[in-house]
Amino acid sequence: VVITMRSDFLGECAVFRGLPEAMNDSQYLTPRISREQCSLAITGPARVFGGSVSPPLVNQLLNDFGPDPDQLPLLQHALMRMWDRAQARSRGTAAAPLLDSDDYEALGGLSHALSNHADETLHDLSAPQQAIAEIMFRCLTERSTGKRDTRAPARLCDVAAVAGVSADDVYPVVE
Repeated sequence: VVITMRSDFLGECAVFRGLPEAMNDSQYLTPRISREQCSLAITGPARVFGGSVSPPLVNQLLNDFGPDPDQLPLLQHALMRMWDRAQARSRGTAAAPLLDSDDYEALGGLSHALSNHADETLHDLSAPQQAIAEIMFRCLTERSTGKRDTRAPARLCDVAAVAGVSADDVYPVVE
């Protein structure tokens, strides 16, 4: 049996008899990513697909990323969005996609890229769909002790019932 868990949830294993002991006997903590490994994670995927990342952008991303491993999903999201921009810019030309600082700034940097993307997506929805989206995210988020928000699975039909709409109305919002 393999169990993966964020380290900030380890303490909550104590409610299950025997689980903390089993974890203590076999725990493996993933080592933190080094600056050099992070640099390779930034440049490698673009290189595999024939693109590149400007050295100033790599440096800026590394500095903004810092030592916090919880930033990896944000970094991945920002890189994906920058890749999409660079691909669109190079489409129809002989130039390979190049991610640069202009792309990064246009997204709002690492600290705002995800939030800005969510806002863009929300604004693309109609007013009734925006209301469904708000209810859906409330259904998918659970506030735990210490005001820590965690994901909570929710079925499409349950979200529809809470929103007072049909599942057919919720589906396009999910998409």
